[in-house]
Amino acid sequence: MRAASTVLLLFALALAPQVGAKPSAAQVEAAFTPGDDIAGIIRERIGKAKQTVQVQAYLLTDRTIATALIAACRRGLEVEVIGDAAQFESGGLPWLAALQRAGARTYLNTSNAASHNKILILDGATVITGSYNFTQAAQSKNAENVVIISRSPGVTRRFVENFETQRNLSVPWP
Repeated sequence: MRAASTVLLLFALALAPQVGAKPSAAQVEAAFTPGDDIAGIIRERIGKAKQTVQVQAYLLTDRTIATALIAACRRGLEVEVIGDAAQFESGGLPWLAALQRAGARTYLNTSNAASHNKILILDGATVITGSYNFTQAAQSKNAENVVIISRSPGVTRRFVENFETQRNLSVPWP
């Protein structure tokens, strides 16, 4: 019995996380509309952010996502939003003013023909990206997708670097 207990203990220790061990592999999740509540997933992830939320939006008309970003500002998080300038001019970013008033740093990308990115970077550690525009139509009418990438410092770093590049190509709004 003692030998069996020792073997089980050694097996359990072998499976337990080791002090100083490398972090576990990247976690990748996917969600799709119709069917999955992508807006809810995005709101939940914004609600769990602790320090920063960086957004690149082609369109941002979904009230519930905008409200989650405003709530993040009110919780003291650093929120930055880069929007497409042409979409802003045509009414595709109606929440920019409310976000700016709440404390978000807001920018319009005027350097590219289209700033078509749809990206959220949460705490510099999680990336949400895909075809999903931040609109009610994306949730209720369209076939859309998001990919959520966590625990992948290299991939996240590339998204953060791209965010910074796009921010530098953009103009502060207003």
